[in-house]
Amino acid sequence: MHKRFLWGGIAMVLVGAGLAFLAAEPFLAREVIVSGRSAALPAGIAPMAAAASFALLAGVLLLLFRAYLDSSQETIRGLAESASRAREDQEQRMREITQAHSDLVTHHRFTKMMLQCQRSQDVFETLLMGIRVGLGFHESVLGVLDGGGNIVFGRSRNGDGQGGVRIPCWDEGSLLARTVWSGRSLLLSTLEGERHCREDRSVLGKGPVFLAPVAKTIGRKCSEVKMCGFSGCPAFARENARCWIEGFSACVYHVSDLAEEKRKECVRCEMFGSSAVVVARSHPGSRKIRPETTQSIVALVQEAALALELVGMNENMRKMSITDGLTGLANHREFYQSLGRELERVRRYRHGLSLLMVDVDDFKGFNDRFGHLAGDAALKKIAKLLRGCVRANDIVARYGGEEFGVILPESTPAGALMFAERIKTEIGGSRFLETGDEDARLTVSIGIYSTDHGDLSEERMVRFADEAAYLAKDSGKNCVVVKAHA
Repeated sequence: MHKRFLWGGIAMVLVGAGLAFLAAEPFLAREVIVSGRSAALPAGIAPMAAAASFALLAGVLLLLFRAYLDSSQETIRGLAESASRAREDQEQRMREITQAHSDLVTHHRFTKMMLQCQRSQDVFETLLMGIRVGLGFHESVLGVLDGGGNIVFGRSRNGDGQGGVRIPCWDEGSLLARTVWSGRSLLLSTLEGERHCREDRSVLGKGPVFLAPVAKTIGRKCSEVKMCGFSGCPAFARENARCWIEGFSACVYHVSDLAEEKRKECVRCEMFGSSAVVVARSHPGSRKIRPETTQSIVALVQEAALALELVGMNENMRKMSITDGLTGLANHREFYQSLGRELERVRRYRHGLSLLMVDVDDFKGFNDRFGHLAGDAALKKIAKLLRGCVRANDIVARYGGEEFGVILPESTPAGALMFAERIKTEIGGSRFLETGDEDARLTVSIGIYSTDHGDLSEERMVRFADEAAYLAKDSGKNCVVVKAHA
């Protein structure tokens, strides 16, 4: 366009110069009448007119040429700026693609690691490492819900975090507690204007922060988990019921009328969804916390929720494989494995080990008289009484039928005898069924065998304790017999 404009100006100059010469030619032979007399024009006026016309057109040409040069320079600068912007956009796009590829690789690697974990704690540690090391949010911390419903934060990687911070999940004044309660992620540029407590500020800091609750998927209905049988509850037939948010006040497990007590019961319920919360905090050396960058955290947190679900399923299967379905005690198989482990410890450390075989007296007559459902309830109660009597490291198992086994590590025959007498007294003094004025009671016969060397097999030790229990039955029942030697 500028070139056409320039050549058009040149053509105008040339045409103007030609016309100037043609216009000046007649004046060379023409005379001018002045005061009635004819006079010839000066000989040099015509060339002067042509030269003036040419100079004028040449000036126009120079102005046009200068305008062309200025416009060309502006065009060149515009093209250079456009090329620079395009290059910057391309570089920015390449950086985004590179970061997205890195996030995808991190997501794949740490998801695989989390799915291979066997414990919930391992899943949490892998998740935090993936967010810190893999995604670049170096100042992230993780709060995990404990058995009492408190959010517990550990110390950050470089040691400047607030270790041991505990926030009750039912505390409505805490921003962290409300976020965990809702189960939804939250991005904040500052804490100003947000209702929060002192513990929140110690964990979140002052800059931008991103909160992402780790919400587990229950995968079962509330009625299957709680076994309440209350079909009128809105959560009865719903999977993953978020009753703590949706306000299902009809839940029969909400025994308290106080709002705070109900929230405590919700947090401790198996159906409560959140199990932890990730806190990504801003730091000069960390990745920027923005809406587009936090999506990678959300994706990894979702994979952690799936890994926790698998861990829960594996844990339930493991418990089912070693637990008696009726009483909740260790089953026959786990009993023998535990006894084998304890005998190995006896051989290594030479400490005492005692085994009690607890046999319920006349249990068949109890079943025939009151029914098998009453018999099942009685076995459950006996199991509960046994659990209430033992120490933390003792092992209680249902050996089979109405017979129970109790393994007492690091115990003496005298200590085992005192413990057996306590069990006999607790069970003999308990009521197992009340129908009108009829009071059903049960007693037990207990056989004990102890060893200091562990130089026998599990089967022989069970046989010796079982022989003592049969001797207790033959001696009148409701008594304890200690087998002193094989």
